Amino acid sequence: MQEQSNIDIRRFVETFEKLVRAERRKQSLFGLKQSEVRVLLCIEQLSHESKQVITVSEISKKMLVTSPTVTELIKSLSTNGFIERNVDSQDKRVSDIKLTAKGEKIVQKLITYFTSLFSGLIEKIGEEQSETLLDLLDQVCLYLNETNLESD
Repeated sequence: MQEQSNIDIRRFVETFEKLVRAERRKQSLFGLKQSEVRVLLCIEQLSHESKQVITVSEISKKMLVTSPTVTELIKSLSTNGFIERNVDSQDKRVSDIKLTAKGEKIVQKLITYFTSLFSGLIEKIGEEQSETLLDLLDQVCLYLNETNLESD
């Protein structure tokens, strides 16, 4: 049995709920779902990390989600002209995924948006507290991932 801390657990719950509510308020960004934003930014990042083919499985590994989830998002982004998929002539199951000009333009808008957002946060709380916040968030993520693995 775990010993009860002097820290009010309700405050943790309330703070996490505030974060979730703030996240939910932004259902879309520049007309894109949050999941689509994550895929576009992931493709952008992967394209700079390697000059090789970007596949659904690479994206799913990087994002820590299933391939079918990524496949559905890729279909939507392709239909809307943000990415193009080139099917491998040898293996029809493999597609090389690239940003289109429209996709590159929206990714630049997203990068500008997030740079401004987090620069504002750093300016508001200062560099030292920003570093501390990042360290603490890393620890929270690690803890939550560990507890999720244990409950599976």
